[in-house]
Amino acid sequence: MPEPRPLRPTDPRELGGFRLTARIGEGAQGTVFLGESDDGQRVAAKLLHADIGRDERARTLFDRELAAVRRVAPFCTARVLAAEADGDLPYIVSEYIEGPSLRELVAERGAASGEDLVRLAIGTATALAAIHEAGVVHRDLKPANVLLGADGPKVIDFGIARPLDATSATMTGAVGTPAYMAPEQFAGSAGGAPLDMFAWGCTMAFAANGVPPFGADTVPAIMQRVLTGEPDLGALTGDLRGLVASCLAKDPASRPTAVRVLRGLLGDRLDAAAAGSERNLLAEGTSVAGHRPSAPPPPAFPVGPPPVYQYPTNPAGAPRPGRGRRALLIAVGAWVGVLAVAGGAVGVFLWNDREKPAAPTTQSSPGSRTALAGQSSRNCVYTRESVGGVKDVGTPSSQVPATLPTRATIKTNRGTLQVRLDAAKAPCTVNSLAFLAGKKYYDNTPCHRLTTSAGLKVLQCGDPSGKGSGGPGYKFANENTTGARYTRGVVAMANAGPGTNGSQFFILYADATLSPDYTPFGEVTSGLETVDEIAKAGAGDENGPGDGKPKRPVTITEFRTA
Repeated sequence: MPEPRPLRPTDPRELGGFRLTARIGEGAQGTVFLGESDDGQRVAAKLLHADIGRDERARTLFDRELAAVRRVAPFCTARVLAAEADGDLPYIVSEYIEGPSLRELVAERGAASGEDLVRLAIGTATALAAIHEAGVVHRDLKPANVLLGADGPKVIDFGIARPLDATSATMTGAVGTPAYMAPEQFAGSAGGAPLDMFAWGCTMAFAANGVPPFGADTVPAIMQRVLTGEPDLGALTGDLRGLVASCLAKDPASRPTAVRVLRGLLGDRLDAAAAGSERNLLAEGTSVAGHRPSAPPPPAFPVGPPPVYQYPTNPAGAPRPGRGRRALLIAVGAWVGVLAVAGGAVGVFLWNDREKPAAPTTQSSPGSRTALAGQSSRNCVYTRESVGGVKDVGTPSSQVPATLPTRATIKTNRGTLQVRLDAAKAPCTVNSLAFLAGKKYYDNTPCHRLTTSAGLKVLQCGDPSGKGSGGPGYKFANENTTGARYTRGVVAMANAGPGTNGSQFFILYADATLSPDYTPFGEVTSGLETVDEIAKAGAGDENGPGDGKPKRPVTITEFRTA
């Protein structure tokens, strides 16, 4: 998913009852905005060009599109939440998928392989089966329209989809992206669900090899190969290779349906109930593509008085963040199907954060990982301790992988923040945060402290006890403090003194002058206005004037790294 950009002065501020906050894309049909509901739900709002509202034929097609999209069951697809065809500003509002596109991740980290590639194939085949069941043809399936969200792959963008029962006049013409278009689209023949299966085959070949099976050079050359040449399936093997090859048949009638492909992919995973019902089959495909095994409940907090920590002041007398508090990182975008490079290899792996508890984990989003410069791995020291309100979920691996998450998503009851992580400068910190995120350590925990003094404006989170004295049962040393700057948007670890980092962290919503005692590990790239709104409501005075619990309570509902 592209990084959000600021709204322009001429952009609308609201569509369909959703407040628009940023631009996230623009194309031939219109502009896509990031929006949110009153309760903080994020959405993608697509505003179509104004001439659609004045062109009767365009409006008719748009009405037909809406009717078709509303019939699609939400199996591995982005749900449509609202739409309008009659006003001056026609739009479609859909579920926002927090995560990168398949195109972005393969371009950045290389091709997928093994079981991870099969999960991707299952998720996208499930989506097409749901789309086709509703009588819809996507007509532009490609890697850019496959997002890897928190619960697996999601197929998006039905901007040029049409019902299967549309007239041949609306079903013909070369609409799509050449490298993923079927021969019948180039030939101008009527097309239906088989053209989506051809595009699915091209998309899977791209995921496995990093290039489409008919090349990615000039349009005439691609067209010639699609019409007369054989696809290059490269690294594809086994049953998946056979299914992809059958989907790339020149004759549409020779291609399997999405349901048949899905059954072939699931194979022995299918139980009798799923095998006997198409709806159960789609549910099974969704589960396998985004499967997360159930995790054991976290251990209870030990009973006992909290420790007393020193909480010094800055030169101006304002409270300083984190002394006596360990800080929570709110991580952006934990999705089960994220691409990671293991040991510096080129291969892409889709894995579940609960399946790899000792390694940094990643969700939508988001999406890339950073290799630690000049080394394949490094060691960190995580020392066990049991003071305070400990929530013991174990200890991160001391050997940090060569690749670490570069983004985090912090979802709260007030809105969502996206954070860029600096794994190169704070590898032990990011490794710890990813470990805790994978354990769902931060989920459903409050941000326990807000400071609104003239010299220091921070929101502090990450204490599972909500009292400012809790932690994960281990501590580790400071990093990245030489020349550290604490400016608006910086996210840093809080601590009870040098080398006592745990889980608590703070977010600066204004510049501050602090001694370099706190590890900066990231920067908020989106959603800082959520912290501003919390700050406007003010803080209690438990720790001094303007320094206490936020008067507008804020709870982290989900914390993920990517």
